[in-house]
Amino acid sequence: MKTSITRLLGIKYPIIEAPMAWITDAVLAAAVSEAGGLGTIGPNAGSGSVTSDVGETGERLREQIRQYRELSDGPFAVNFVVGVVGWDREYSDRCLEVGIEEKVPVAIVSQGSPTIYTQRMKDAGMKVIHVCSTIRHVQKAEQAGVDAVVVSGTEGGGHSGFDQLTTFCLVPQAAEAVKIPVIAGGGIVDARGLMGALSLGAEAVYMGTRFMATTECPTHPNVKQAILEAIDTSTMAVRHGSPFAKEEKNRGDRGFVEERRGSVRMLINDALRRIIVDKGGAITFADALEAGQSSDLNPESNRTVAAFVQGDLEGNSITMSQGSGLIKDVPTCRELIIRIVEEAGSILERLNAVYR
Repeated sequence: MKTSITRLLGIKYPIIEAPMAWITDAVLAAAVSEAGGLGTIGPNAGSGSVTSDVGETGERLREQIRQYRELSDGPFAVNFVVGVVGWDREYSDRCLEVGIEEKVPVAIVSQGSPTIYTQRMKDAGMKVIHVCSTIRHVQKAEQAGVDAVVVSGTEGGGHSGFDQLTTFCLVPQAAEAVKIPVIAGGGIVDARGLMGALSLGAEAVYMGTRFMATTECPTHPNVKQAILEAIDTSTMAVRHGSPFAKEEKNRGDRGFVEERRGSVRMLINDALRRIIVDKGGAITFADALEAGQSSDLNPESNRTVAAFVQGDLEGNSITMSQGSGLIKDVPTCRELIIRIVEEAGSILERLNAVYR
């Protein structure tokens, strides 16, 4: 399968592993890349504890990059989350410095303005992919000089915009709005999603939850089981504040910039139900974090470690895709990617027969 993205990144198939904090490590990334996709090392990959040390954060990333290169010589990406000035910008600055020092080939940049890091990354020889949630953000990223954009619909398990645009509506509008390649994310878990995304104008797909349910992913077995048990109504979008709130504290967590505010899709389990009842039926992402953890140090990271790494789903909910209801097994990354590619061929044959 050849698209502008496979040519840009030097990969065999237009399948990109979306980064997820703590659980998209070097082992998973290498497995995806060796199978023909693009593996991505995510924030705090390979770690099981929160650190407030900027230098240690950078060295953790360096260790993962070097471990990847021991496992694979194929292309890979690192996710750089743009930090907020006064809160976590020093962490993202240091991670970028490490990425440049280690000659990372592809940067996937998220949750911040494309004007902050793009030029430094390009000057260092990186291919830059920026994650966006609206057409305006897509156009802004193109103007900043990125090589491609990811547009992630509200079906996805990660962060999406306030407007909660669906993948089906967002992708074709993005493809029309810019000349650079568009990568589709949000609810895509199989060959049907891949072929649908390509037909909408995308040049590749961006899958997170589907790669959580693979043998190489280090997420806890409880999490993988929760994905296998999910049905169509098992998730809900939980908002980061409100864009129309009068008070700044209610507009977005921790004073986040526009690109970093929005929604997160979460598993509706007993933990989330308790929070919803306690809050009278309406909750924000901050409510979910506060209820799930007792530590004051970076509650989002503490909650993520407890849930995804330690498997505590009694006290925490987890983020996962609306497409989880389509996931029925836990294959290796190679088995998954080969299956998607083979089934894509069958879908194309069926569509050709319909067209005739």
